Amino acid sequence: MYDDILKDLETNLSFTYGNNITQYDSGYICDVFSEIADSNVDIYTSDLFEWGKSNMYYIDEATKEFGNPNDILRQIQQGQYYAYEQELYENQDDIIKYFAYSYLKDNNIKLNIDQEEDLDDYLSSVDSNDKLEDIIDYCRNINKDYELA
Repeated sequence: MYDDILKDLETNLSFTYGNNITQYDSGYICDVFSEIADSNVDIYTSDLFEWGKSNMYYIDEATKEFGNPNDILRQIQQGQYYAYEQELYENQDDIIKYFAYSYLKDNNIKLNIDQEEDLDDYLSSVDSNDKLEDIIDYCRNINKDYELA
C-alpha cells in the first residue's frame, strides 16, 4: 500500500543512511541520528583515505567543531561522522516520513486519504528532539482517533 511513497523516499535517502532509521524503535531522533552516523564511519585505512580525498570540507568543518585529534585517521573519521550527521539532519523530514510509513507498512495499518494528510501534518511538526516511540504511538492510534470522531 505504501510502496510508492517508500520507494520515492528511499531514492531521496539512498546517500544519507537515513533508511537505517527503521532499525530503531525507540529513542530521541537526535540520538538515533548520531548513532546512525557513527555506525557508518569507515574503519579501514584505505576506505578512509579514499573518502577523505573528496571530502576535505567535512574534515575541516569537523576539526573546527570537534577539535584536532592529532591522528589523521581519526580526523577523517570525525569528518565522516560530521558529514553523515549533517546529511541526516538535512533530510530529517524525509527520514521521519520514511520511518512512519515503514512502520505503517510493516504493521499493516491502512490509512485513508484524510488520515494520511493528518499523519503528514503531524510528521511535519516532529523535530529531532522528539522520540521515535511518539511517532509509533501516533501511527498506532490514528485509526482509533478516527473511530472516536
